[in-house]
Amino acid sequence: MAKRVNKRPVKSGNSQLNVKKDNIILKNKFKRNVSDPSIPSENVSITRRISKIDGIRPFTIAGFAVLFGFLNSYHQGTMFENDRHFSHLSTLEREMTFRTEMGLYYFYYKRITESPSLLDGLNQIMNDNLTEYPSVINTLERFTLYPEVFLAASYRNIVGIANFFNISIKECWQVLRGDDLPPIESCDGIGDPAYFYVTFVFLLNGLVGSLMFLFGTILSDSIIGGLISAACFFFNHGECTRVQWTPPLRESFGYPLFLFQMMLVTIMLKCQKSFFSHSVIIAVPTLLFMLSWQFAQFALLTQILGLFGVYMIGFLSSNVFKHILLGHLMSLVLAVFFLFGNKMLIASFYTSTLLICWVIISFESNIKKLNNTIARIFVEGIILLVGCVIIKILLTTILQVQDDAHIWNLLKSKFTEYKDFHTMLYTCAVEFDFLPLETYKELSKTLLLPIVALAIPVIVYFVLRNKPNNCEFLQNADILYNIFQCLAFFVMAALVMRLKLFFTPHLCLLVALSYSGKFFRYLDEKDLRFYVVFGLLGAMSVQGVTNIKHQRNIIGEFSHPDLEELISWVNSTLPEDAVFAGPMPTMANILLSTRRPIVNHPHYENAELRARTHKVYQVFSKKPINEVYSTLASMDIDYVVLERSWCFGKRREGCAMVDLWDIEDPANKDGENLCQRIVRSPYPFRKVFRNGMFTVLAV
Repeated sequence: MAKRVNKRPVKSGNSQLNVKKDNIILKNKFKRNVSDPSIPSENVSITRRISKIDGIRPFTIAGFAVLFGFLNSYHQGTMFENDRHFSHLSTLEREMTFRTEMGLYYFYYKRITESPSLLDGLNQIMNDNLTEYPSVINTLERFTLYPEVFLAASYRNIVGIANFFNISIKECWQVLRGDDLPPIESCDGIGDPAYFYVTFVFLLNGLVGSLMFLFGTILSDSIIGGLISAACFFFNHGECTRVQWTPPLRESFGYPLFLFQMMLVTIMLKCQKSFFSHSVIIAVPTLLFMLSWQFAQFALLTQILGLFGVYMIGFLSSNVFKHILLGHLMSLVLAVFFLFGNKMLIASFYTSTLLICWVIISFESNIKKLNNTIARIFVEGIILLVGCVIIKILLTTILQVQDDAHIWNLLKSKFTEYKDFHTMLYTCAVEFDFLPLETYKELSKTLLLPIVALAIPVIVYFVLRNKPNNCEFLQNADILYNIFQCLAFFVMAALVMRLKLFFTPHLCLLVALSYSGKFFRYLDEKDLRFYVVFGLLGAMSVQGVTNIKHQRNIIGEFSHPDLEELISWVNSTLPEDAVFAGPMPTMANILLSTRRPIVNHPHYENAELRARTHKVYQVFSKKPINEVYSTLASMDIDYVVLERSWCFGKRREGCAMVDLWDIEDPANKDGENLCQRIVRSPYPFRKVFRNGMFTVLAV
């Protein structure tokens, strides 16, 4: 049925009459039935519009959302348990599973839970001298640890309540491990700190399943579109997320918040109505996103650029764009406050882009004097580019920020022959390489990539062809924004493989549009729509169900006796103020499980920390041994940990530690591999511990 257009009373006067008649003709021109784009009603909510289209009540939509949230949480938790047998590990073994940055983040959570009070724990992590000895740093500012603060506070409260009412919230038993390993005690339930931590992570990420369904429903104006998006997410789960393998990483907390924020922005664009209250609604998840992940500034930058693109081509009103920018600005100011003036955030391209976009919107009337659309777009683009770079340079110079310099060197290394020690540490890791061909194949097997690749050009053509001129109601801004956002995520993923966690879920959202009758007229027939949907899901499920079974059939049990022996030796033998240095992943475990001070760690986003690691890693170079010894001694290091795989192991071609040093230090290229020499003859170092994997040297 055609949607009725409410006609306002026409005022007297020929000019007024002509204007009203033109508006009525224009609006009638863009009236549609259920399957065509329509002018959104001012007072109709998104849920009511969906209900009206599909005849589905809101509580049914909510029921599906809860179902998909539960399934995602259960699916991730089960895979994690299957892979590590986490419920039967000791406290030390659970901590050892948190390698690299994960161990670093979990350490601060553990420190707060074990402190005499919450305030004392906060004081310890805000005045920390263990992580970068002998420096004292505010880890809450450096590592965006608000998720750990929230979790630690929640854990303390729950344990306190349980103790007060004498309620048991954990169960312990003895586990016989075999292989000449001593038996250990294992505890299950939310009364165990590690179990509480991972349980919350999987509950939070259950929201991703709910949001995929809701987001797809909103984007396609169809509950079937939401079901398709959710199904695609599960069929391609291994390419969408790695939370089930790495719970403490920042993305585990940040991405659900960002997905929710993008959905709110999409709703705002769909309604094309904005007020200050909408800015506040956008600001809340944006703030939480920035407080939970340092990478948030780059993800939010892509959002601003995508919205600016929609604004430039005339699909987004300046009023709506201004209120979205206002929400971002409010969250930015609050994030800088809660992160204690984080200079890297202040001097980011995200900040400079926000400011220059606000300037462009403020002078919109002057820019619109250019009657030629192409000329206006060109001018706005140049102002954005030049203004953003100038503001970035000014902020960087004033604040003297060098922490993000490695990012631009990393990008430069992707397109040129440029190489240095720090960029090769990144590029030699698989997750920082280009998106492999295998990923494209996997996404094609479930038909996700082909469907989106075929549907999006059709949708873009339809949207651009049917753009209304001089109409107060701008349509399809939400569609274009999500297409631009997905393209930005594709560029990010193509350059850095680990960022496919943004790209693949957004592909699943865009698949929902392939069901939309707004763009594919053959779906107007109800029977045909269901045939297409079931055919589509059936074809996807051939490989999709296989993928799910493969993930759930990954069975393992964590065991790392060499690392356990090293940690036990440190705890039982060395003084509590013994200072360690060594491979970054191992240092995170030393800090977490022994509380001994370390001088370097896996969080590589700080210029001073990169310089420290560069000095420590000289033990893997070909420099003279006396020179390396003097360098480490000057850093107040007591013990250096060597990992035999770093000394003797084969890595990717050109990615062994000595290969990196051959590029960094060509003067000593023909020298002897220092690490191998130290293992055989350590003097002037002194060998104090050795097992099958680790060697510890006293400085």
